[in-house]
Amino acid sequence: MSTPGLKPRERPRGGQSPRPSQPGARHSHGQALIAALLLAAVLTAGAMLANGELRARAEAVAHARSLEALAHARSALIGYAISYEERHPGEGYGFLPCPDRGNDGSTPIGACGARDTAAIGRLPWRTLGLPDLRDGWGECLWYAVAGSAKHNPKPLALNWDSPGQFALEDAEGLALAVAAADDRAVAVIFAPGRARTGQVRPPARPFGCSGSEAASEDLPHYIDHPFAAGNTGPQRITQGTLRPDDDTATNDLLAWVGVDDIFDALRRRHDHADHVNALLDRVATALSTRLAPGNGGEAWRATHGAASGALIIGPLPTAEALGLPAGERAPIDRWRDQMRFAVCADNTACIAVSREAAVAEHCHAILAFAGERIRTGAGAQQRIEPAQRTDPAQYFEGLNALHLGTGIPAFAGAARFTVTDRSQPATADVIRCLS
Repeated sequence: MSTPGLKPRERPRGGQSPRPSQPGARHSHGQALIAALLLAAVLTAGAMLANGELRARAEAVAHARSLEALAHARSALIGYAISYEERHPGEGYGFLPCPDRGNDGSTPIGACGARDTAAIGRLPWRTLGLPDLRDGWGECLWYAVAGSAKHNPKPLALNWDSPGQFALEDAEGLALAVAAADDRAVAVIFAPGRARTGQVRPPARPFGCSGSEAASEDLPHYIDHPFAAGNTGPQRITQGTLRPDDDTATNDLLAWVGVDDIFDALRRRHDHADHVNALLDRVATALSTRLAPGNGGEAWRATHGAASGALIIGPLPTAEALGLPAGERAPIDRWRDQMRFAVCADNTACIAVSREAAVAEHCHAILAFAGERIRTGAGAQQRIEPAQRTDPAQYFEGLNALHLGTGIPAFAGAARFTVTDRSQPATADVIRCLS
Protein backbone atom coordinates (compact mmCIF):
# COMPACT_ATOMS: atom_id res chain seq x y z
CA MET A 1 0.00 0.00 0.00
CA SER A 2 1.46 3.37 -1.01
CA THR A 3 1.54 6.42 1.22
CA PRO A 4 -0.61 9.30 -0.08
CA GLY A 5 1.43 12.06 -1.69
CA LEU A 6 4.52 9.93 -2.41
CA LYS A 7 5.18 8.26 -5.75
CA PRO A 8 6.48 4.67 -5.55
CA ARG A 9 10.15 4.44 -6.59
CA GLU A 10 10.50 3.20 -10.14
CA ARG A 11 12.97 0.45 -10.80
CA PRO A 12 14.83 0.13 -14.06
CA ARG A 13 14.00 -2.62 -16.42
CA GLY A 14 15.49 -5.97 -15.68
CA GLY A 15 15.26 -5.41 -11.91
CA GLN A 16 18.66 -3.77 -11.67
CA SER A 17 19.33 -1.09 -9.05
CA PRO A 18 20.38 2.46 -10.18
CA ARG A 19 24.09 2.90 -10.62
CA PRO A 20 25.69 5.30 -8.17
CA SER A 21 27.50 8.37 -9.62
CA GLN A 22 31.25 7.90 -10.05
CA PRO A 23 33.61 9.63 -7.54
CA GLY A 24 35.74 10.94 -10.39
CA ALA A 25 32.75 12.65 -11.93
CA ARG A 26 31.88 14.40 -8.63
CA HIS A 27 35.54 15.54 -8.22
CA SER A 28 35.70 16.96 -11.73
CA HIS A 29 32.43 18.78 -11.18
CA GLY A 30 33.77 20.30 -7.88
CA GLN A 31 36.97 21.48 -9.53
CA ALA A 32 35.01 23.12 -12.31
CA LEU A 33 32.82 24.91 -9.76
CA ILE A 34 35.85 26.20 -7.82
CA ALA A 35 37.50 27.35 -11.03
CA ALA A 36 34.35 29.18 -12.04
CA LEU A 37 34.11 30.90 -8.66
CA LEU A 38 37.78 31.92 -8.80
CA LEU A 39 37.33 33.31 -12.29
CA ALA A 40 34.29 35.29 -11.12
CA ALA A 41 36.23 36.63 -8.13
CA VAL A 42 39.15 37.69 -10.34
CA LEU A 43 36.84 39.38 -12.80
CA THR A 44 35.00 41.14 -9.97
CA ALA A 45 38.27 42.28 -8.35
CA GLY A 46 39.49 43.49 -11.72
CA ALA A 47 36.33 45.52 -12.19
CA MET A 48 36.62 46.94 -8.67
CA LEU A 49 40.30 47.76 -9.22
CA ALA A 50 39.44 49.49 -12.48
CA ASN A 51 36.90 51.61 -10.61
CA GLY A 52 39.19 52.27 -7.63
CA GLU A 53 36.85 50.38 -5.32
CA LEU A 54 39.39 47.77 -4.23
CA ARG A 55 41.87 50.43 -3.13
CA ALA A 56 39.09 52.36 -1.42
CA ARG A 57 38.07 49.29 0.58
CA ALA A 58 41.67 48.59 1.55
CA GLU A 59 42.05 52.21 2.68
CA ALA A 60 38.87 51.96 4.74
CA VAL A 61 40.16 48.85 6.52
CA ALA A 62 43.50 50.55 7.21
CA HIS A 63 41.64 53.62 8.44
CA ALA A 64 39.68 51.52 10.93
CA ARG A 65 42.85 49.83 12.20
CA SER A 66 44.45 53.23 12.68
CA LEU A 67 41.51 54.48 14.71
CA GLU A 68 41.75 51.41 16.95
CA ALA A 69 45.47 51.99 17.56
CA LEU A 70 44.84 55.68 18.30
CA ALA A 71 42.15 54.78 20.84
CA HIS A 72 44.52 52.42 22.68
CA ALA A 73 47.23 55.08 22.77
CA ARG A 74 44.86 57.79 24.01
CA SER A 75 43.58 55.60 26.83
CA ALA A 76 47.13 54.74 27.87
CA LEU A 77 48.16 58.40 28.01
CA ILE A 78 45.24 59.27 30.28
CA GLY A 79 46.07 56.26 32.47
CA TYR A 80 49.69 57.40 32.71
CA ALA A 81 48.62 60.91 33.78
CA ILE A 82 46.21 59.81 36.50
CA SER A 83 48.70 57.34 38.01
CA TYR A 84 51.83 59.51 37.79
CA GLU A 85 52.11 60.03 41.56
CA GLU A 86 52.36 56.27 42.13
CA ARG A 87 55.48 56.07 39.95
CA HIS A 88 56.88 59.42 41.12
CA PRO A 89 55.92 59.89 44.79
CA GLY A 90 55.49 63.45 45.91
CA GLU A 91 55.25 64.90 42.39
CA GLY A 92 51.48 64.89 41.91
CA TYR A 93 49.14 63.79 39.13
CA GLY A 94 48.34 64.85 35.59
CA PHE A 95 51.72 64.74 33.86
CA LEU A 96 52.22 63.24 30.40
CA PRO A 97 55.44 61.59 29.17
CA CYS A 98 57.94 63.14 26.81
CA PRO A 99 57.87 61.64 23.30
CA ASP A 100 60.24 58.93 22.09
CA ARG A 101 63.10 60.76 20.34
CA GLY A 102 65.44 57.79 19.75
CA ASN A 103 63.15 55.26 18.05
CA ASP A 104 63.32 52.79 20.93
CA GLY A 105 59.74 53.09 22.21
CA SER A 106 60.73 54.85 25.44
CA THR A 107 60.61 58.31 26.93
CA PRO A 108 64.19 59.62 26.99
CA ILE A 109 66.08 60.32 30.18
CA GLY A 110 66.17 64.05 30.78
CA ALA A 111 64.19 66.98 29.48
CA CYS A 112 62.37 67.27 26.17
CA GLY A 113 62.96 70.92 25.43
CA ALA A 114 62.59 73.90 27.72
CA ARG A 115 59.81 74.47 30.24
CA ASP A 116 56.41 75.29 28.70
CA THR A 117 57.48 74.29 25.17
CA ALA A 118 55.73 71.61 23.16
CA ALA A 119 57.59 68.45 22.17
CA ILE A 120 56.97 65.90 19.40
CA GLY A 121 58.34 62.48 18.52
CA ARG A 122 57.17 58.90 18.28
CA LEU A 123 54.73 57.51 20.82
CA PRO A 124 56.70 56.08 23.80
CA TRP A 125 54.80 52.81 23.74
CA ARG A 126 57.19 50.98 26.09
CA THR A 127 56.89 53.72 28.70
CA LEU A 128 53.10 53.52 28.43
CA GLY A 129 53.10 49.73 28.81
CA LEU A 130 51.67 49.21 25.34
CA PRO A 131 52.51 46.77 22.54
CA ASP A 132 54.26 48.15 19.48
CA LEU A 133 51.19 49.94 18.11
CA ARG A 134 50.99 50.49 14.35
CA ASP A 135 48.49 52.28 12.19
CA GLY A 136 46.65 50.55 9.35
CA TRP A 137 49.59 51.11 7.01
CA GLY A 138 52.13 49.54 9.36
CA GLU A 139 53.61 52.81 10.62
CA CYS A 140 54.33 53.60 14.25
CA LEU A 141 52.28 56.29 15.96
CA TRP A 142 53.66 59.75 16.63
CA TYR A 143 52.83 61.98 19.58
CA ALA A 144 53.00 65.65 20.61
CA VAL A 145 52.70 66.93 24.19
CA ALA A 146 52.05 70.49 25.38
CA GLY A 147 54.54 72.25 27.62
CA SER A 148 51.73 72.76 30.13
CA ALA A 149 51.49 69.02 30.80
CA LYS A 150 54.80 67.32 29.96
CA HIS A 151 56.70 65.70 32.80
CA ASN A 152 60.19 67.07 32.12
CA PRO A 153 60.68 69.90 32.72
CA LYS A 154 57.43 70.16 34.60
CA PRO A 155 55.24 73.26 34.29
CA LEU A 156 55.04 75.59 37.26
CA ALA A 157 51.27 75.04 37.40
CA LEU A 158 49.26 71.93 36.52
CA ASN A 159 45.64 71.54 37.55
CA TRP A 160 42.18 71.36 36.00
CA ASP A 161 42.57 74.90 34.59
CA SER A 162 45.87 74.33 32.80
CA PRO A 163 45.85 75.55 29.17
CA GLY A 164 46.25 73.36 26.13
CA GLN A 165 48.50 74.11 23.18
CA PHE A 166 47.05 72.33 20.16
CA ALA A 167 44.07 73.81 18.30
CA LEU A 168 42.52 71.08 16.16
CA GLU A 169 40.53 71.54 12.98
CA ASP A 170 39.01 69.43 10.24
CA ALA A 171 39.88 69.57 6.54
CA GLU A 172 37.46 72.49 6.05
CA GLY A 173 39.13 74.50 8.82
CA LEU A 174 36.33 74.04 11.35
CA ALA A 175 37.38 73.63 14.97
CA LEU A 176 37.19 70.15 16.47
CA ALA A 177 35.81 69.79 20.00
CA VAL A 178 38.40 69.39 22.74
CA ALA A 179 37.53 68.73 26.41
CA ALA A 180 39.07 71.92 27.76
CA ALA A 181 37.94 75.45 28.53
CA ASP A 182 40.24 76.88 25.85
CA ASP A 183 39.36 74.15 23.30
CA ARG A 184 43.00 73.17 22.99
CA ALA A 185 44.51 69.74 23.55
CA VAL A 186 47.46 68.96 25.82
CA ALA A 187 48.38 65.91 23.74
CA VAL A 188 47.86 64.75 20.15
CA ILE A 189 48.54 61.26 18.75
CA PHE A 190 49.17 60.87 15.02
CA ALA A 191 48.64 57.88 12.74
CA PRO A 192 50.88 58.95 9.81
CA GLY A 193 49.17 56.81 7.17
CA ARG A 194 50.77 56.12 3.81
CA ALA A 195 53.51 58.41 2.55
CA ARG A 196 52.37 61.51 0.70
CA THR A 197 54.05 62.99 -2.33
CA GLY A 198 57.47 64.21 -1.22
CA GLN A 199 57.67 62.00 1.85
CA VAL A 200 60.43 59.39 1.73
CA ARG A 201 60.20 56.55 4.22
CA PRO A 202 62.17 53.33 4.57
CA PRO A 203 60.11 50.12 4.43
CA ALA A 204 58.23 49.31 7.62
CA ARG A 205 60.06 46.84 9.85
CA PRO A 206 58.48 43.96 11.78
CA PHE A 207 60.30 45.09 14.92
CA GLY A 208 60.93 48.73 15.68
CA CYS A 209 59.65 51.73 13.77
CA SER A 210 60.83 52.58 10.32
CA GLY A 211 63.05 55.63 10.04
CA SER A 212 66.18 56.74 11.81
CA GLU A 213 67.01 57.19 15.48
CA ALA A 214 66.42 60.95 15.23
CA ALA A 215 62.73 61.83 15.40
CA SER A 216 63.47 65.44 14.45
CA GLU A 217 64.98 64.34 11.12
CA ASP A 218 62.19 61.89 10.34
CA LEU A 219 59.34 64.21 11.30
CA PRO A 220 58.56 65.80 7.89
CA HIS A 221 58.47 62.37 6.23
CA TYR A 222 55.76 61.10 8.59
CA ILE A 223 53.76 64.06 9.89
CA ASP A 224 51.97 66.35 7.44
CA HIS A 225 51.89 69.39 9.75
CA PRO A 226 54.70 71.92 10.17
CA PHE A 227 55.71 71.68 13.82
CA ALA A 228 57.73 74.49 15.37
CA ALA A 229 60.24 72.99 17.78
CA GLY A 230 60.37 74.84 21.09
CA ASN A 231 57.08 76.63 20.48
CA THR A 232 55.30 77.97 23.58
CA GLY A 233 52.25 79.31 21.76
CA PRO A 234 49.23 77.58 20.22
CA GLN A 235 49.70 75.33 17.20
CA ARG A 236 47.03 74.43 14.67
CA ILE A 237 46.81 70.79 13.58
CA THR A 238 44.48 69.45 10.89
CA GLN A 239 42.68 66.13 10.97
CA GLY A 240 43.47 64.17 7.80
CA THR A 241 40.94 62.77 5.35
CA LEU A 242 40.56 59.43 3.57
CA ARG A 243 41.33 60.17 -0.10
CA PRO A 244 42.74 57.03 -1.74
CA ASP A 245 43.37 58.72 -5.09
CA ASP A 246 45.09 61.85 -3.73
CA ASP A 247 48.68 61.48 -2.54
CA THR A 248 48.98 65.18 -1.73
CA ALA A 249 46.11 65.56 0.74
CA THR A 250 46.76 65.60 4.48
CA ASN A 251 46.10 62.05 5.68
CA ASP A 252 47.33 62.07 9.30
CA LEU A 253 44.61 60.67 11.54
CA LEU A 254 44.48 62.20 15.02
CA ALA A 255 43.36 61.43 18.53
CA TRP A 256 43.78 63.95 21.34
CA VAL A 257 43.58 64.53 25.06
CA GLY A 258 42.22 67.69 26.70
CA VAL A 259 42.97 68.69 30.28
CA ASP A 260 39.35 67.89 31.20
CA ASP A 261 39.86 64.33 29.95
CA ILE A 262 42.67 63.91 32.48
CA PHE A 263 40.90 65.45 35.45
CA ASP A 264 37.55 63.85 34.66
CA ALA A 265 39.36 60.50 34.83
CA LEU A 266 41.28 61.53 37.95
CA ARG A 267 38.02 62.49 39.66
CA ARG A 268 36.85 58.90 39.24
CA ARG A 269 39.67 57.68 41.47
CA HIS A 270 38.32 56.93 44.92
CA ASP A 271 41.27 58.70 46.57
CA HIS A 272 41.21 61.88 44.49
CA ALA A 273 39.53 63.97 47.18
CA ASP A 274 41.98 62.65 49.79
CA HIS A 275 44.90 63.80 47.65
CA VAL A 276 43.45 67.32 47.29
CA ASN A 277 42.65 67.54 51.01
CA ALA A 278 46.18 66.46 51.95
CA LEU A 279 47.51 69.33 49.86
CA LEU A 280 45.07 71.76 51.53
CA ASP A 281 46.14 70.50 54.95
CA ARG A 282 49.77 71.41 54.22
CA VAL A 283 48.80 74.84 52.91
CA ALA A 284 46.47 75.59 55.84
CA THR A 285 49.13 74.67 58.39
CA ALA A 286 51.78 76.84 56.75
CA LEU A 287 49.36 79.74 56.21
CA SER A 288 48.19 79.65 59.83
CA THR A 289 51.79 80.01 60.97
CA ARG A 290 52.46 82.92 58.63
CA LEU A 291 49.31 84.82 59.57
CA ALA A 292 49.60 84.35 63.35
CA PRO A 293 49.67 87.71 65.21
CA GLY A 294 52.93 88.40 67.00
CA ASN A 295 54.88 86.16 64.63
CA GLY A 296 55.49 88.77 61.96
CA GLY A 297 52.03 88.04 60.60
CA GLU A 298 51.09 91.70 60.19
CA ALA A 299 54.10 92.42 57.97
CA TRP A 300 53.65 89.17 55.99
CA ARG A 301 49.98 89.75 55.19
CA ALA A 302 50.70 93.37 54.23
CA THR A 303 53.25 92.09 51.75
CA HIS A 304 51.03 89.42 50.20
CA GLY A 305 47.52 90.87 50.62
CA ALA A 306 45.54 94.08 50.21
CA ALA A 307 43.05 95.74 52.56
CA SER A 308 39.40 95.43 51.55
CA GLY A 309 36.61 96.23 53.99
CA ALA A 310 37.21 94.42 57.27
CA LEU A 311 39.69 92.02 55.71
CA ILE A 312 43.11 91.74 54.16
CA ILE A 313 42.75 89.50 51.11
CA GLY A 314 45.25 88.03 48.70
CA PRO A 315 46.02 85.18 46.33
CA LEU A 316 47.98 82.35 47.86
CA PRO A 317 51.67 83.27 47.60
CA THR A 318 54.37 80.82 46.57
CA ALA A 319 55.18 77.82 48.72
CA GLU A 320 58.57 79.38 49.37
CA ALA A 321 56.88 82.50 50.79
CA LEU A 322 54.77 80.18 52.96
CA GLY A 323 57.99 78.82 54.43
CA LEU A 324 57.56 75.28 53.15
CA PRO A 325 60.63 73.06 52.64
CA ALA A 326 62.03 73.00 49.12
CA GLY A 327 60.99 69.41 48.53
CA GLU A 328 57.31 70.19 49.25
CA ARG A 329 56.93 73.36 47.22
CA ALA A 330 56.32 72.26 43.63
CA PRO A 331 53.03 70.34 44.11
CA ILE A 332 51.53 73.23 46.09
CA ASP A 333 52.65 75.89 43.62
CA ARG A 334 50.93 73.96 40.81
CA TRP A 335 47.59 74.47 42.59
CA ARG A 336 48.00 77.88 44.21
CA ASP A 337 46.00 79.71 41.51
CA GLN A 338 42.96 77.92 42.96
CA MET A 339 43.42 79.48 46.42
CA ARG A 340 42.89 82.80 48.21
CA PHE A 341 43.40 83.84 51.82
CA ALA A 342 41.53 86.38 53.94
CA VAL A 343 42.44 87.58 57.44
CA CYS A 344 40.72 89.99 59.82
CA ALA A 345 42.48 93.34 59.71
CA ASP A 346 41.92 93.88 63.46
CA ASN A 347 43.27 90.42 64.46
CA THR A 348 39.89 89.36 65.89
CA ALA A 349 37.85 86.31 64.93
CA CYS A 350 35.64 88.50 62.77
CA ILE A 351 34.96 86.01 59.97
CA ALA A 352 31.78 83.89 60.12
CA VAL A 353 31.93 80.66 58.11
CA SER A 354 28.59 78.94 57.53
CA ARG A 355 28.52 75.16 57.25
CA GLU A 356 25.65 73.13 55.88
CA ALA A 357 23.48 71.89 58.77
CA ALA A 358 25.99 73.12 61.33
CA VAL A 359 26.63 76.12 63.56
CA ALA A 360 28.74 78.82 61.93
CA GLU A 361 32.42 78.95 62.85
CA HIS A 362 34.22 82.18 63.72
CA CYS A 363 37.78 82.53 62.48
CA HIS A 364 40.49 85.14 62.36
CA ALA A 365 41.53 83.92 58.88
CA ILE A 366 40.38 81.56 56.12
CA LEU A 367 41.87 79.61 53.24
CA ALA A 368 39.44 79.53 50.29
CA PHE A 369 39.87 76.82 47.66
CA ALA A 370 37.96 77.02 44.37
CA GLY A 371 36.54 73.78 43.03
CA GLU A 372 36.48 72.90 39.36
CA ARG A 373 35.07 75.57 37.11
CA ILE A 374 31.34 75.58 36.40
CA ARG A 375 31.32 74.53 32.76
CA THR A 376 27.76 75.22 31.60
CA GLY A 377 24.75 77.43 32.25
CA ALA A 378 24.34 81.07 33.20
CA GLY A 379 27.01 80.78 35.91
CA ALA A 380 29.67 79.23 33.67
CA GLN A 381 33.18 80.25 34.68
CA GLN A 382 36.17 81.06 32.47
CA ARG A 383 39.74 81.03 33.77
CA ILE A 384 41.72 81.59 30.58
CA GLU A 385 42.57 85.26 30.16
CA PRO A 386 44.63 87.16 32.78
CA ALA A 387 41.66 89.35 33.73
CA GLN A 388 39.51 86.26 34.29
CA ARG A 389 42.17 84.65 36.47
CA THR A 390 42.16 87.62 38.86
CA ASP A 391 38.35 87.74 39.10
CA PRO A 392 37.03 85.91 42.22
CA ALA A 393 33.72 85.27 40.43
CA GLN A 394 35.50 82.99 37.94
CA TYR A 395 36.60 80.77 40.81
CA PHE A 396 34.17 81.12 43.69
CA GLU A 397 30.42 81.03 43.94
CA GLY A 398 27.69 83.37 45.19
CA LEU A 399 28.52 85.44 48.25
CA ASN A 400 32.00 83.93 48.49
CA ALA A 401 32.97 85.61 45.22
CA LEU A 402 31.36 88.89 46.25
CA HIS A 403 32.90 89.00 49.73
CA LEU A 404 36.38 88.11 48.47
CA GLY A 405 36.11 91.26 46.40
CA THR A 406 34.47 93.56 48.97
CA GLY A 407 35.99 92.37 52.22
CA ILE A 408 32.77 91.39 53.98
CA PRO A 409 33.77 88.79 56.64
CA ALA A 410 31.16 86.12 55.88
CA PHE A 411 31.67 82.97 53.83
CA ALA A 412 30.04 79.57 53.29
CA GLY A 413 31.38 76.21 52.24
CA ALA A 414 32.56 72.80 53.29
CA ALA A 415 35.73 72.41 55.33
CA ARG A 416 36.97 69.64 53.03
CA PHE A 417 36.97 69.01 49.30
CA THR A 418 34.49 66.30 48.29
CA VAL A 419 33.39 64.59 45.10
CA THR A 420 29.66 63.89 45.28
CA ASP A 421 29.23 62.73 41.67
CA ARG A 422 32.30 61.29 39.95
CA SER A 423 30.80 62.00 36.53
CA GLN A 424 30.38 65.73 37.17
CA PRO A 425 32.84 68.55 38.00
CA ALA A 426 33.30 69.09 41.75
CA THR A 427 32.63 72.83 41.76
CA ALA A 428 31.77 73.52 45.42
CA ASP A 429 33.94 76.05 47.28
CA VAL A 430 36.05 74.87 50.20
CA ILE A 431 36.47 77.30 53.10
CA ARG A 432 39.09 76.34 55.70
CA CYS A 433 38.89 78.16 59.04
CA LEU A 434 42.46 78.86 60.20
CA SER A 435 43.33 78.80 63.88
